[in-house]
Amino acid sequence: MKRQLLKVLKNRNLAVNWIRVGIKSIKPEDFVNAMKGGFSPARLIFNHFHTYIQNPVLRPIIQTIFKAYWNEIEYYLTDVRRVYNLLWENPNLRHILSTPEAKRYLNYAVASAYVAIYEFTWLNKNPFSYDS
Repeated sequence: MKRQLLKVLKNRNLAVNWIRVGIKSIKPEDFVNAMKGGFSPARLIFNHFHTYIQNPVLRPIIQTIFKAYWNEIEYYLTDVRRVYNLLWENPNLRHILSTPEAKRYLNYAVASAYVAIYEFTWLNKNPFSYDS
């Protein structure tokens, strides 16, 4: 994993692709559960990578990658339409995304994910201590 992370650090296209794939790969059931529970999808992202983020060797590498590609992260997480369009590419999410509830939730989710990723990256806050 460390070698893969270092490759991402050297390759901007690979990093952008990981961001896009990460957003597009959100499972419909996870999206619906997060929406119904009103919690941040950042929790899903961080939980998925829990082993790596908690690893004392990998955590600073992940934070360095996030810092190196912060412009790309911000590109998506400062415009809910970009995230919506990526999610729309997943045909299993389209029926969910077309609801007014999903559109409202997505506005909250994108803003919440931005704050969580920002605090993890720049303030070194524990991403697993968030209640929402």
